[in-house]
Amino acid sequence: MNSGPIAGMILAGGLSRRMGGGDKALIEVDGQSLLERVIDRLSPQVGPLLLNANGDPNRFAHLTLPVAPDVVEGYAGPLVGVLTGLEWLRDHTMDVEWMVSVAADTPLFPPDLVERLVQAARQENADIAIAYTGTRSHPVFALWPLRLAEELRRAVTDESLRKIEAWTERYKVARVQWPTEPTDPFFNVNTPEDVVRLGMILDGSLPDEPPLKAETEIAVLVERRDGTTAWVSESWRPLEALADPPPQSAAWTLLRRGEDGSDRYLASRVPVVLHRSDLASYRYNLAGMEPRLYVVLRKTGDDACPIRVVMATIAPDEAQAMSESGEDMVDGVALPEALRAWVERFCACHPPDEPLRKRQRDRMDTDNAFAGKGRS
Repeated sequence: MNSGPIAGMILAGGLSRRMGGGDKALIEVDGQSLLERVIDRLSPQVGPLLLNANGDPNRFAHLTLPVAPDVVEGYAGPLVGVLTGLEWLRDHTMDVEWMVSVAADTPLFPPDLVERLVQAARQENADIAIAYTGTRSHPVFALWPLRLAEELRRAVTDESLRKIEAWTERYKVARVQWPTEPTDPFFNVNTPEDVVRLGMILDGSLPDEPPLKAETEIAVLVERRDGTTAWVSESWRPLEALADPPPQSAAWTLLRRGEDGSDRYLASRVPVVLHRSDLASYRYNLAGMEPRLYVVLRKTGDDACPIRVVMATIAPDEAQAMSESGEDMVDGVALPEALRAWVERFCACHPPDEPLRKRQRDRMDTDNAFAGKGRS
């Protein structure tokens, strides 16, 4: 390959569906957006720098980078982003013959990415150089020659080709390896949990070994109401979970007696335990519009403490299993923000081994499934 300035192109043209839409690249972690982190890491490695993004370019005006929208409509994927970069650089720069592409949601990519890709392409006389970790390729992190722009244009438009590797297999490719320890340099942020994980990596709080379990204590506000029929003398339900319970509270405290036939109690020192084996269930719950804490109540027959909170869980399937006994009352309440953050950090310590699949018993409307199940 010929020497000369190597251009850099940041791919930010996706729809961010798993993040709920919007500009994933502009999400801030520890006071800096993902895109700013990528720019800081890539700019010392390249000459001209380009951003591939669709929509209103003014939202990136503070970055002072040229913004090139996809040259093929329809959010056609990263291969079209590569084509966009090659054609823009061909038409707007001089002396640039090579371009390195990176993803806007992967801010930890190697600081020697460009150097090693270029070196491999030269040593192997390759057309393209692609980053690898083990047997896994990262084709968005690659070195591309501008001379292939016309061939890529034909493949994208005439053949409707969309997969990067389906195109690169036509050429000689240099595979450049990077280790994944202590941190995978190609870890990309796709979900809110990934945002938490990235923050833990940056501040050094991500544990070397994922925890098997975690435990905390909460308090639960419980309501008792007089029954409305001759067959139901009273009913009980949890109203609210308190992630920061009052100090030195008794396990069961009467807060007030209402003139309307309702009483309020505070159940304190209620344990909430997280287990690694229930990660899929926690993630399913957190992915909902309104994550829930499921509270299981059981009558004791003791006038001084007529109801006991036997479980508070973040796992919908565990709550359903308790409801099936017929002996307990199971209800969902809003998950407090502090407790949600605690669960997210626990989940973020465990990168998913495979895409999330809901358990059979999770196929339900969890907002309503435990609304007074077993209540009497």
